[in-house]
Amino acid sequence: MSTNKVKQPSIQRLFIQLIQKNKLQHAYLFDGKTGTGKKETALWIAQSLFCQNFSEGPCGECHTCLRIASHQHPDVIELKPDGLSIKINQVRELKQEFTKSGVEGRKKLVMIEDVEKMTTQAANSLLKFLEEPDGDILVILMTSAKHLLLPTILSRVQLIQFPQLSREKRLMALEEAGLSKERAAVLSQLTSDTEQAMELSGNENLTTLIESVWKWYVLISKKDDQAFIFVHTEIMPLVKEKAEYQLVLDLFLVILQDILNSQISSDHTGGYFKYRDKIREEAERLNAGTLADLMDIILTGKKYLVSNVAAQGVFEMSALKMLAVMKESV
Repeated sequence: MSTNKVKQPSIQRLFIQLIQKNKLQHAYLFDGKTGTGKKETALWIAQSLFCQNFSEGPCGECHTCLRIASHQHPDVIELKPDGLSIKINQVRELKQEFTKSGVEGRKKLVMIEDVEKMTTQAANSLLKFLEEPDGDILVILMTSAKHLLLPTILSRVQLIQFPQLSREKRLMALEEAGLSKERAAVLSQLTSDTEQAMELSGNENLTTLIESVWKWYVLISKKDDQAFIFVHTEIMPLVKEKAEYQLVLDLFLVILQDILNSQISSDHTGGYFKYRDKIREEAERLNAGTLADLMDIILTGKKYLVSNVAAQGVFEMSALKMLAVMKESV
């Protein structure tokens, strides 16, 4: 049995039954948010179809399984956007592959990521194949936005919905990947995608930034006007890129969400669980209206950042507005 981490066991059990009974459809659409295991499941299905030792799932250890895991099997074809879209030429090249028999057998498996990013020409070209499949080919389309797909494509595939993983499972995956409990807690709040969380964790300034955003919140909570100066002296030296600017406000939002969730449930384990006692105090002190106002300021700041307004100005403006909210309501 494969030793790969299982994200969607019920979906895997379904495909084991379909493979064993030889009842696979020719095309499936995997729909779900980033991080729900769509690509991992597609690779697992490829291993199941080609594994030399298949029994209730792929072994994950044979030469074939290892080649599929490393994206080196000639009969497992992977396609994803070239830049911002999947273009007609990519689909034409793919269809040429369809006309060839499998290199190592009769079967072929094609997986297409972010299929909603196909150009109209590319989507129509793919549709022709889905209407008239030729040969022993399985197609797995993957999307996080099925509403953007052509209705004619949706009508020719079997939809498999991937539910979002629970926060507990995301936490476990991050800790198993080697992250500390404290870092995993924050990152599991920032994103549901384990790979993206690991990428964020690679930021050498992340730990310092997490602590600095907390200190920034504490200054605002205390109605300390130094929160405005803190942006220049402590926050800005830590951030250099646009994605990091958003990260600052996302981390602040995690704190506010922790406080709100603590008001709802005393057992809530938040992203900033290192400061859970202080967060519980804030949950008792702040009312829902104040929290809503603070969240609105942060979300507005995120919109300004997307519009390329200077980050320092956005942070300073947000600090002033949040200080005003705190002084008026608490």
